[in-house]
Amino acid sequence: MSRPALREFLAGCRDEAPLLLGAVPFGMLYGISALAAGIPAWLAQLASAVVFAGAAQLVIVQMLAAGAGMLPTALTSGLLNLRHLLYSASMATYVGHLPRRWRMLLAYLLTDEAYAVAVLRYQARPPAEGPDLRHWYFFGAGFTLWFAWQVSTAFGLVFGAAIPPAWELDFAVPLTFIALLTLLLRERPGQAAALAAGGAVLLFAALPFKLGLVLAILAGLGAGVWTARRLERAR
Repeated sequence: MSRPALREFLAGCRDEAPLLLGAVPFGMLYGISALAAGIPAWLAQLASAVVFAGAAQLVIVQMLAAGAGMLPTALTSGLLNLRHLLYSASMATYVGHLPRRWRMLLAYLLTDEAYAVAVLRYQARPPAEGPDLRHWYFFGAGFTLWFAWQVSTAFGLVFGAAIPPAWELDFAVPLTFIALLTLLLRERPGQAAALAAGGAVLLFAALPFKLGLVLAILAGLGAGVWTARRLERAR
C-alpha cells in the first residue's frame, strides 16, 4: 500500500469512527437477541461476518424468536435490504472502473454507514493530479464498521447476560440512523432523499404490514440517486 493510499484508508477509518457510537450498541443488541432466540453463539457470530447487515440480522432473529416462518422472515429481510440496490446504483458511477476484486470487496462492505461516509467523499471533486485513490477511503470506512460489528456482536454474545436491562440498548437502532441522516443532509442528494422519504411516509402511512415504510425507503433512495446523477452530469 502506497503512502497516499494509506492516507485515504486512514481518513475513511477516521470519518467512520463517529458512527460507531450507534453501531456498537446495535451489534451488542443483535448478539443478545440472537442468544434469546435460541441461535447458537457460533452461528450468530458467523452471520455477522458473512451477512454483515445489521438491521436485517436483528429483524431475522426477532422474527425467529416470535415463531415466524421461513418465508415471512426471508421476505421481510429481503424487502428491508432493497435499499442496497440503490446504494449500489449510486456507487457504481464511482467504482465501475475498478478491477473486479475491488468491486466485490466494496460491495461486501457497502452498508448504510459506509455509504453515508463514502458517498460524500466521492461527491467531492476528484484529485487534480495523481491517481484517484478514493476507493481506499471507501475501504477504510467499510472495514472500520465491519471490524466494530464483529467485536460488538461477540461482546453481546459473551457478556449479554451481564448487561443490565436498564441500559436499554434498543436506543442504538434509531441513534444510528439519526447519525446517518445528519451526515447526508449536508448535501443536496441527501436533502432530496429526506424530503421524498418523509412525504412517502405520510402518503403511505395507512398501508398494512408497514409497507409504507418500505416504499418510503425506495422513494428516498431513488430521489437521492437521481439528484446525485443530475449534479454529476451538470459538472
